[in-house]
Amino acid sequence: MDTHRRLASATLIGLSVLLAGCGQSTESQAARACEAEAEQRSQGKMLKVDSKALLQSVIAEAGSIYTMQAPVTFDTGLQSEYAQTLTCRVQISDGEARVVGITFVF
Repeated sequence: MDTHRRLASATLIGLSVLLAGCGQSTESQAARACEAEAEQRSQGKMLKVDSKALLQSVIAEAGSIYTMQAPVTFDTGLQSEYAQTLTCRVQISDGEARVVGITFVF
């Protein structure tokens, strides 16, 4: 019986850890909103944002504002390929992310 309790406890702890990891951080929510806005503003050009760099650069500011930046490549793989830096500010309010500023810097 003691073995069954240990197994049940271990299973419960494992499930709790697994479920805790399923939540989305506000930083990742902000980075995804920024990337989606960049894609929308790319005017039909192929766009590749360095998602990992974008997420790693997130800085929390006052007022639930998150600022981030990362390299972005346009026309990836084409002869016309060029790179810029994407700078973005996102506000998280009531669980919703809203891009409040986005700039492509040469």
